[in-house]
Amino acid sequence: MSQTSRLDPLDRGILEELNVDARRSHREIAQRLKVSPTTVSSRLARLERDGVIRGYIPILDDELLGWDLWATIGIRISKGRLREVEERLARDPRAYAIYDLTGEWDALVIARFRDRRDLDRFVKHALQDPYVERTSTQVVLNRVKEDRRVPVGPLRGERSAGNP
Repeated sequence: MSQTSRLDPLDRGILEELNVDARRSHREIAQRLKVSPTTVSSRLARLERDGVIRGYIPILDDELLGWDLWATIGIRISKGRLREVEERLARDPRAYAIYDLTGEWDALVIARFRDRRDLDRFVKHALQDPYVERTSTQVVLNRVKEDRRVPVGPLRGERSAGNP
């Protein structure tokens, strides 16, 4: 049974409310969902304990904070060293996300940089790793969509689990 199948409509409603504004009080969420604040508090505690909610962070404007350049970097890594190299790369705060891949590249790094020189230093440092065989860097020109929120209910056109 998947984790999402264990979420009932009230859990989903609470998560949807948090997706809109994670700073909403338990009381406000309770009023919107027509349940008690105690119910919301206990449900949130369970969702946190079960790892459905892993934390709360503000969504910051990276460009206003000086992170003006984004890039994707495909990396080919020597056999047997994938996790080791990825863990080293993950320690760099410029790495936004790192994924294992199928296909031409073993890993994909999505990273943000202060400027072109910062990107250059990152790539050259990665290439100094004895297990990095090759990289391919693409500079992001525009971010069309970027949303860390996870859809909670059925997507448009999908049916919920209980409705055929």
